[in-house]
Amino acid sequence: MFLMSLNTMSLFINAIFLFGLCLANAINFTTVYEWDKFDFFWPKGANSSYGQTEQSFNFSEVYFRYMAVDEKRLFLNLDPSPGIPATLVWLPKSGASTEPPKLSPFPSWDLHKNDNCDTIQEARGMKADTDGRLWVLDQGSSHCLSKLWIFDLENNDTIERVHQFPDTVVSHSFDKRWLSDMVIDKTPDDDYLAYIADYRSEQIVVYYLKTNVSWPVKTPEFIWQSLAVSPNKEARQLLYLNRRSYSNKELYTVSVSELENEAGSAALRFIGNMTGIPYRMMIDSADVLYAAFYNQNNLSKWNISEPFLEQRFHEAAGVLRTGWPFAFALDANDTFWMMERNQSGNETKHKLLKAAVGAKDSAHSQP
Repeated sequence: MFLMSLNTMSLFINAIFLFGLCLANAINFTTVYEWDKFDFFWPKGANSSYGQTEQSFNFSEVYFRYMAVDEKRLFLNLDPSPGIPATLVWLPKSGASTEPPKLSPFPSWDLHKNDNCDTIQEARGMKADTDGRLWVLDQGSSHCLSKLWIFDLENNDTIERVHQFPDTVVSHSFDKRWLSDMVIDKTPDDDYLAYIADYRSEQIVVYYLKTNVSWPVKTPEFIWQSLAVSPNKEARQLLYLNRRSYSNKELYTVSVSELENEAGSAALRFIGNMTGIPYRMMIDSADVLYAAFYNQNNLSKWNISEPFLEQRFHEAAGVLRTGWPFAFALDANDTFWMMERNQSGNETKHKLLKAAVGAKDSAHSQP
């Protein structure tokens, strides 16, 4: 009985310690905007097709998973649910009005047409680089192939490049591919590589901007999902979630140097099991990894230069009742931006939050 009391007390003390640790690592967010419902900036003099789209728009079907940020704007994806007219939109980071802004399709309405394969079909992972580009991964559709879009944000959002993946890299069969995430890595010669997770293949896809070439790196028995790249200048690492099974929470790492060889293979190293299944991860320039989890109303972080230990740093009030409650990104000014979805009963509310964290996205750190 005495031993049981000691064990209980020990557990209680540990719980207090961990709770205090969580509080000590909390980030103080401020609210930028709040929405009871979203709306679009619909085109003036809309033709009949846009008029029908406006009538069918369902604000309760707005789901965000990915975010990128530049000096003035936030870019977000929308899941292609019924009634969603565009899967890539932008919002201002600030404005003269306190009213929450409407969504604007990026770069324009003309680049969002269902089953028009010259337009964006389903935006997934996205990144803004330090040279004024926005990289957007496009899953495609049952009629259109997967692509990587690169936009020049400093030249009126013009299209700089569209890379269509060969069938030998990403399957041209819609039911055999599932591009789930993307990160970019700046090379010492000021070029870029993109690493792309294909959930339905045992491989990682690599794209090289200089040569406009993509290739797969085979990883038998490893299924890639969420990605994050470290800022380590000497030995940059790619961290990823291995989804060998539906409930798998295994976190692995691989050296990016092993992914650059088009005919090579990669040695994967197990790090640990996460507390949830992350659908979004990111590493900042101070080696801190941030993660958001399916069906959980909290975010975790871990300093990858230290032994593996997740720490909870943000928890949303209430029950979120959505698989993807958060979308987040870091800008070049050390600000953490986050969109939070809160669904309760028949009401769905969104908040845009920000916090100073003293570090940039690892993509903004110089190699």
